[in-house]
Amino acid sequence: MEMIELTEELIRSAEQRSAGQPYPYFVKNLKAIGVDNYEVKVRNYQRTYTAANGDKLMIPGELPEFECAEAFELEEVKNAIKRSQEGETDYPTFLREIGAAGIHTYVADLTGMKVIYQGPNSEYEYEETIPEV
Repeated sequence: MEMIELTEELIRSAEQRSAGQPYPYFVKNLKAIGVDNYEVKVRNYQRTYTAANGDKLMIPGELPEFECAEAFELEEVKNAIKRSQEGETDYPTFLREIGAAGIHTYVADLTGMKVIYQGPNSEYEYEETIPEV
């Protein structure tokens, strides 16, 4: 795979190509441009993308900032993820719901095809597999 320099325009084009499709299509589009993983700060939607060649790109959040809960509520995390996967909520609502359930960041590991939702400290996390498409 040819290594492409990560740019905000490149990420936005992957988002646009994936619009209206389930999350695994976004993952497929990110992998196609050389992204290995990305981390999202739930409180403000700041994303940091890491390419296979080690390049990093931080995109500031464009959503209103809010405080994430300190109490980790695993069942509420799972419920919020399920509602998002079933198309019942939009992405800003999903972020608020997982934040209210104690998730502060999540990491999408595109190489390992999993998303790791992380609470206020490292002892609280939940992992989901990303289906292949």
